[in-house]
Amino acid sequence: MRRVAAGPGSDGHGSTGRGARVRWWLFRLRVEEALALAFLLPTSYLTLTASHHARQAGVLGARYPGGLLRLGVALVLLSSLWAALKWRPDSPWIAAVREVLPFLTCILIYTNLHDTIGFVNPHDIHHFLIGLDQALFGLQPCVWAERFITPARTELMQLFYLSFFWIAPSSSLILLARRRWGPFRATTMGIVVCFYLGYLLYVVFPAAPPRLTLVYEFSRSLQGYPTLLSNLSARAFELLPVDSRAAFPSLHAAVSLTALIYAWRFVRPWFFVLLPFALGLWVSTLYLRHHYAVDLIVGWALAPVAVYCAPRLDAWWTERQKFLGLPTARGVGNPKDATSWPSTGSTSSGRPTSSSWSLPPRPAGE
Repeated sequence: MRRVAAGPGSDGHGSTGRGARVRWWLFRLRVEEALALAFLLPTSYLTLTASHHARQAGVLGARYPGGLLRLGVALVLLSSLWAALKWRPDSPWIAAVREVLPFLTCILIYTNLHDTIGFVNPHDIHHFLIGLDQALFGLQPCVWAERFITPARTELMQLFYLSFFWIAPSSSLILLARRRWGPFRATTMGIVVCFYLGYLLYVVFPAAPPRLTLVYEFSRSLQGYPTLLSNLSARAFELLPVDSRAAFPSLHAAVSLTALIYAWRFVRPWFFVLLPFALGLWVSTLYLRHHYAVDLIVGWALAPVAVYCAPRLDAWWTERQKFLGLPTARGVGNPKDATSWPSTGSTSSGRPTSSSWSLPPRPAGE
């Protein structure tokens, strides 16, 4: 018997009411979009609160307005995408933007958290992390690494550290370009879930980075060359609040390891390209004083947790979408699908979905 789409006033069993309407509207979203809203809405509110506090206190005035600008840009982009999906639901390019939007949202939430964690949880644990590093290694790894500082190494470490921003989405983008929808969905969900698990731990265990807590332990500055990456990076970090809390765990370690896992599974040659950059990234987090060693250890432990949880969360969400007769994300539940996917998706009622799409065909000869 074919299931009919429930509609905004029903939950699929024929029952109606406010709860059924909320469920219907909620499950119209993909799970990564629902997660983004769950983090974006409170962090946006807290960014506004932080900005108001800064103005009232007369401190950090030049730093928090950047958060307001980010929120304004995000609002414009999300509103534009919503309108485009509504008026051009069959456009492959608009649908492609929706596929990569979770990565952009993760970055926005990350920058908001830098501003706002202290407003949520004032119980810092960085002194515990410092003691744990001391107990495990007999020293502070960030301070010990000073002996290796040279301008050239600092520039190299900055290059590795900034590589995080392309390492995180790289495997997904390769799979998207190859139209391998199942692996693309699995990889994207694993990376996104890793981000959000890390964000949750940021809030539960707030910790300032060593560059702030151990500032009096360092005897050498991370001086690179005036016109290269170290100078640009230093200016960027000056825009963060001096009470920034986003050290534990290291998402640079967690997300890059997650990206390596999926590259090994689905894009094996790319794994060997990523590996040296990931190794350099991990070293750079200590060299540049952004993380304690235990941050990296917990970050590495977080990666397999995300890989385990992501497909189960996606499957659970998809089952409820199907139950309500709503469209599901393309590629969900087919992580081993290597090359193709039907040109149209469907709801549990068998109707094609507007969220299913394909990239424009490659030109002849490619």
